[in-house]
Amino acid sequence: MEHANPLPAFPLDRTLSGLELLHCWIELGYVAGLNGTLCSRPIEAEFGKVAFTCQPDGRHMNFVGLVHGGVAAGLVDIVGGAAAMSCLKPGETLLTTDLNVRFLKPAFPDRGEMIAEGTTIYRDDRKMVASVTIRVGEETVVAGNVGISIRRPASVG
Repeated sequence: MEHANPLPAFPLDRTLSGLELLHCWIELGYVAGLNGTLCSRPIEAEFGKVAFTCQPDGRHMNFVGLVHGGVAAGLVDIVGGAAAMSCLKPGETLLTTDLNVRFLKPAFPDRGEMIAEGTTIYRDDRKMVASVTIRVGEETVVAGNVGISIRRPASVG
């Protein structure tokens, strides 16, 4: 998927919750940065759960014509982070601290878009863990977990 015009930067508004930011992102669609490069965008978001679509093209292939594992790993990181993001309060941010990816089957680019679903499976005041699966059609091709560190805004006064 080639973008004819430069993609917009995501307008981060720290007064919104993570879930509100995700809903803004769904309305925007593709945004600049790694998400735009991967041709990925969120399509669903609720508290603790998200779904993204990714339409790989020639830029995302390895030498043997399969979707490169780095694309899948990047998608696991993005979607796991977004699942955690959906639980954030206004002003909070997050940072990936751990990323585990298990490649189950190859992703063939001619079999359609990749759908990545992320769910927050653990959460406390300082960290979260999200589980991510990526499907192509009915086949699960990648599974992963993302560890997230929560950063709270500095207190005033």
